[in-house]
Amino acid sequence: MSKIISVSEEIFTHEYLWRIANLMLKTAKQDERDSFYYLLSALLISYMAFEAFVNFSGYILFPNLWGDEKKYFKGKGDVIEAKISKLQEKLKNFEWKKGERPYQNIKKLKKFRDSVVHGKVQNYHYEAMRKADGSHIEWKLDWYNYNSIENLESLMNDIKYFCQSLLELMRKQSKHPHLLFDAFEGPLGSAKGSSDNKVG
Repeated sequence: MSKIISVSEEIFTHEYLWRIANLMLKTAKQDERDSFYYLLSALLISYMAFEAFVNFSGYILFPNLWGDEKKYFKGKGDVIEAKISKLQEKLKNFEWKKGERPYQNIKKLKKFRDSVVHGKVQNYHYEAMRKADGSHIEWKLDWYNYNSIENLESLMNDIKYFCQSLLELMRKQSKHPHLLFDAFEGPLGSAKGSSDNKVG
């Protein structure tokens, strides 16, 4: 006799990504020699967690639309901003101050994310004094503008604050159990199942 179990599960991508970003931040603090690489990873994954949280919010508030969200948001300019605007239809009290912190910092992080994801060669021209050891080369990669533990912590705090403000308003719209947890503080997933005894 076999027991067939029907399982429904939800996996919360934003929770996984946030934990990865925090692990990269922790590792950067412990390993000063290679911190640059951990910080870059954490910056990228933090923004990915933000995007995933926005998608989680859409899944909760507009499940049918988010089932085919790529089609719906195609051609709508900045997709993440189009998604947040859509969320505002149900979150009327959400104060999205696009020109202010925290969103302005998150938007800067999006520029960093785009430069990493698209992987274009960064080309610079400058004048420098020739030194015998070759240290006149500056390596002006714009990623260095983002690359400090303090900057990363500030950006992650801004992401968490922004997402928490969305979450608190979503609690008034939905009874989804994951909304019981603060932003990025919930479980990685949830599942429920029912069994149906059948002879195999």
